[in-house]
Amino acid sequence: MSTGNPSWSLTSHLLSVHEDQFVRATQSPFLKRAAQGSLSKAVISNWLANDRLYMRGYIRLTGELLRILDLPEKPVSTKSRDPIELRLLDWLVDALVNIRREERFFLDVAERYHINVDIADSNGRVSDAKKIEGLKKFDKLFASLTTGEAPAAFLPWLEGVVVFWATEKVYFTAWSWAKEQAAASSMVDMEKDEDGGAMRKEFIPNWTNEEFIMFVDTLEGLLNEGVREAVGADEAMRRLVEDRASRVWAELLDAEEHFWPQV
Repeated sequence: MSTGNPSWSLTSHLLSVHEDQFVRATQSPFLKRAAQGSLSKAVISNWLANDRLYMRGYIRLTGELLRILDLPEKPVSTKSRDPIELRLLDWLVDALVNIRREERFFLDVAERYHINVDIADSNGRVSDAKKIEGLKKFDKLFASLTTGEAPAAFLPWLEGVVVFWATEKVYFTAWSWAKEQAAASSMVDMEKDEDGGAMRKEFIPNWTNEEFIMFVDTLEGLLNEGVREAVGADEAMRRLVEDRASRVWAELLDAEEHFWPQV
């Protein structure tokens, strides 16, 4: 298939591989229990604490991509469509705003529902023993992309953008599946949920709203457009891009699958 054909897209290719693992990463028992309101506060506390720590790596990767973007030196007319790099810049700026807003949302809900998300020791550090396996895998993945070394000359932003798209895609898909499970169960008396309704009243609606899917779809469009524009009809280059993207996609899915606690 030629990349000159607009029906080809990198994200469609990625979603066609490791399909079983994608399902496991988006349909876990933890998500089903969250949708039923049967997760204990202790389980939610530990997971939220680890999810908040994941944000640190997300922020560092944002900074790395901002560092390596090859922004145009020549001014771009306001009447012209911005090049991919400038539109990626806009998305990354929004991502930083969103992740900080998300952390504040975490802390606000945790305080209102009396959920402790602090697993740091007296020195303000979190030991590896308190990190779930998924967070350790994310730390490793983010570290591999934020070494400060010179990036690949061709599409230097590829792996980082794939990781951002993939983690947001999995997260939205996972919580959308949870929302479907919640709709199939009784939504009456959520205050009687084991977490007081935090998951079903606060978190699930927040992670499945229209703004979130638009955010994910915007990056998906930029990723596919940027790759198609750079690769053109070069089949060898297409395969090279698919190989590079597939490696981080597989690693990302592994981290996502292990991020859901065993319940």
